[in-house]
Amino acid sequence: MLTQINSPGHTCSRLPGGVPHRLASPVLVGRSQLLSAKPLQKRDVRRQAGEGIRIPEAPASPPPYAVSTDKYAIVELGGHQLFVEEGRWYTVNKLVAEPGSKIQLRRVMGVKSGGNFTVGRPFLDNVTVEADVVEDLKGPKVMIFKYRPKKHYRKKTGHRQPLTKFLVTKIQTA
Repeated sequence: MLTQINSPGHTCSRLPGGVPHRLASPVLVGRSQLLSAKPLQKRDVRRQAGEGIRIPEAPASPPPYAVSTDKYAIVELGGHQLFVEEGRWYTVNKLVAEPGSKIQLRRVMGVKSGGNFTVGRPFLDNVTVEADVVEDLKGPKVMIFKYRPKKHYRKKTGHRQPLTKFLVTKIQTA
């Protein structure tokens, strides 16, 4: 005796034991094959101990964003707080300074020097950060598109934020 098993999306026949069986296309199967076939069950999601668990190994070197020096400061500049280190350059919103000039950042909120971290309330009076202005530049272009449907109003403009790049030369603590 042959039994037809329908494809997904149609009514399917059931195997012995009431388990529905679906195949990609209609297949004719003999009764002896149906009785000997193992009924399909839901995938077993249980895991054995240690199987499928991956523990990442510790990296050989610290990530590039990790603090590599023992001396750094947290300064407020242009409404933002920056974590600065000696010898690194930073890009911020435009400062009123000419390229090539030296600037002093006096709004220092915290400093780590010699293994000690000092926090100001809100700023430290005896700490300054000295920097050289490297260049004035513009940020990436941002497109602004205003649109009113069915009113024949379309307005496209662009904006490039003026920026200043500076190099921190010295973090001076008194």
